[in-house]
Amino acid sequence: MFPHYDEPLFRPPSEGRSLIFQVTLGCSWNQCTFCEMYTSKQFRPRPWEEVQAEIREASLRFPETEKIFLADGDALVLSNKKLIPILNLLHEKFPHLKRVSSYALPKNLLIKSVKELRELREAGLTLLYYGVESGDPLLLQKIKKGATQEEMIAGTAKAHEAGMILSTTNLLGVG
Repeated sequence: MFPHYDEPLFRPPSEGRSLIFQVTLGCSWNQCTFCEMYTSKQFRPRPWEEVQAEIREASLRFPETEKIFLADGDALVLSNKKLIPILNLLHEKFPHLKRVSSYALPKNLLIKSVKELRELREAGLTLLYYGVESGDPLLLQKIKKGATQEEMIAGTAKAHEAGMILSTTNLLGVG
């Protein structure tokens, strides 16, 4: 039955009116010292069959949906081979869909090529929520962000080159 949320479920405040699909559960990194969002979950991708069934059922209940958020902590960890069929199905089932968004970890932006990111954008994933947290190299290590300042800048550049929009989070006073 839809929705089948594995709680706790988080989304950015600007996604308050978005339909949420958990395409992964938990966070693929889950080591940041400041974040307890997914510490109660072991990371895993959700089976395609479950995601597909939820999309189909939700499209019957909410056909006018314009915004969708792909949860949990980082849908971008999924390969394009898995993400693009999800995006295609979303656009097929929700004809009024204007935006699909997701959290994005720096390391998972770095793994994908500009070509792969462009393919995702062309398939409809246009907005990524990107936790920069701090620009201080020592503080990034201390909070176990899992990426250096240079890596985050490189990930940002790749996303911009692919035509994606980034909404960044910067934690004032984290140090």
